[in-house]
Amino acid sequence: MIEKYNIPTPKEKRVKIDEEISFDTFPCVLKVDLPIHKSDIGAVITNIQNNDELKKAKEIILNNLKKHNIKAEFLLIQEQIEGIELILGGKFDDIFEEVLIFGTGGTLVEIIKDVTYIDTKSNEEEIKKAILKTKISKIFPEFRGKKYNFDALIDVIKKIQKMFVNENIVEFDINPLIINEKGCFAVDVRIKEGKKDKKRFIPKTHSLFENKNVAIIGASEKKEKVGYAIAKNALSSKANIYFVNPHLDELFGKKVYHSIDELPPIDTAVIAIPTKFVIDTVEKLAKRGVKNIIVISAGFKEAGNSEGELKLKEIADKYDINLVGPNCLGIYNSEMELNLTFGKAPIKKGEIGIISQSGAVLTALLDKAYFYNIGFSHVISMGNMADYNFAHAINELNNQESCKIISIYAEGLQFGKEFLKAIRDLKKPILFFKAGKSEAAKKAAFSHTGNLAGNYEMIITLSQIAGAIIKPSVESLIFSPKYLKIKDAIIVTNAGGPGTILTDIVSKYKKIKDISKYMDELNKVLPATWSHNNPIDVIGDATSDRYKNVLEILKNEELIFVIVTPQFMTNSFEIAKMLTNYKNSVPIFLGKESFKEAINLFDEKKLIYFTSLEDVLRIL
Repeated sequence: MIEKYNIPTPKEKRVKIDEEISFDTFPCVLKVDLPIHKSDIGAVITNIQNNDELKKAKEIILNNLKKHNIKAEFLLIQEQIEGIELILGGKFDDIFEEVLIFGTGGTLVEIIKDVTYIDTKSNEEEIKKAILKTKISKIFPEFRGKKYNFDALIDVIKKIQKMFVNENIVEFDINPLIINEKGCFAVDVRIKEGKKDKKRFIPKTHSLFENKNVAIIGASEKKEKVGYAIAKNALSSKANIYFVNPHLDELFGKKVYHSIDELPPIDTAVIAIPTKFVIDTVEKLAKRGVKNIIVISAGFKEAGNSEGELKLKEIADKYDINLVGPNCLGIYNSEMELNLTFGKAPIKKGEIGIISQSGAVLTALLDKAYFYNIGFSHVISMGNMADYNFAHAINELNNQESCKIISIYAEGLQFGKEFLKAIRDLKKPILFFKAGKSEAAKKAAFSHTGNLAGNYEMIITLSQIAGAIIKPSVESLIFSPKYLKIKDAIIVTNAGGPGTILTDIVSKYKKIKDISKYMDELNKVLPATWSHNNPIDVIGDATSDRYKNVLEILKNEELIFVIVTPQFMTNSFEIAKMLTNYKNSVPIFLGKESFKEAINLFDEKKLIYFTSLEDVLRIL
């Protein structure tokens, strides 16, 4: 199969176990032709220089096979290729389907674990990005006087991509894949054939945010009910809002319809009713031509009711609708000022389109966003994703002009190939935080949303290579967009240790700016013992005046972290008051008792500040 795709291999000869053995190219390698770890049982011998040595090698291998009670029919003689050992493998994944694994090869591959992932749809640019994520990539183009053919490696990967997609292969590995100056050669190949269980992805033909006429099924007068919160939040919308409840006549001064049949034509419906009534209600709405249905109700796959969820999917496919949920928080559309969630905090207009699998995480983010005056263009709570999934949501927000940046909180994924394609097709930045890194977290994510969490490293690597910006914390999904385009950072501190720690944290995401152009001015306002570098150590006895003098010099800079530690002479409240006048400064007050007044002031002004260095990740 390798030969069919013109993948270079060493010259080789396959012989029967009882056949007279000889070869015409040396040095060569002799090994048993079986899909096993040959080196573990002494079934491979290298650096054979002539036919006499080849015959002796055969006897050694036969004795080793006998010791391990292994029977074989064939031996393989191969030209010995000198170079660096790589591994190129592939596995059919439940989420991403055909995925390649590339990295350092050889017998220690499982210990070294220097690997990256490559999608079979990745173009040459993505393949290069993936390779450069590995440690072994440091050999290119030359290492210790020897050159290695990077172009040949790219060519082999492209051919392997085609082979994996076109053939009935579920798993394979080429180990070693040897690279040298001349090219890249598949030396030892193991292929497992089988049927690929591919899921059918159905694109959406209607926008989720065509919300002119909206019905809330299960609107309630009881404040403890979800239907009350959604009805109340939707009241101020530009859309026409209709309430449905068979037991109510009026709610918030509006007429309440007793059944779906009484409703005028609607394009969007929110369902917040007991689980047992959901499927019939969805089908009735679909038959009426409703194209957007948001199922708030829980009690489906996350509770073991997979059958009910499959039925919802069938209805969505049959009637060509957008079905969001079940078990979700709802949606928000800023253009219609339409809040169809049951979150407590109001949602402000802005440029962030946020997609979250967890409703609880989303409510927390929306609550903090409101406090800090952060706004959203759109909100989509995904829930169990019976129908509407991340690929659909990304494509939707890509087409929404008011959305300038997309933020995603994910626990599990579906349709990985389409997810990556949606990221590649984006015309705007996308921020991505993936939960479920540990085995315990994966199990929690499954019980929460009913979705497999998948291989964390695979998801993160493939998403990043496709173009997503991987975020280090959940809150950075809402706090970091403000600073996303800023490449450089300056740190001002009254203590060297915290400045060094923060440099380590920040430098992973921003460049620590060269401040040489400010040196003369800074020398005039700082003691002679200041750091003369970035971080700018203003020395422990700094008061608000010294901080202010520095910030006046740096005021045109876009991002300045200001660390304050509690020294006896530190007038923290005055420093805090001064910092409220510098919008590009981010206060980091490392303490508590000494900073009560300062922190109260920041809260009062609704300014982003931090009391620990690690929390700075929230804006990076």
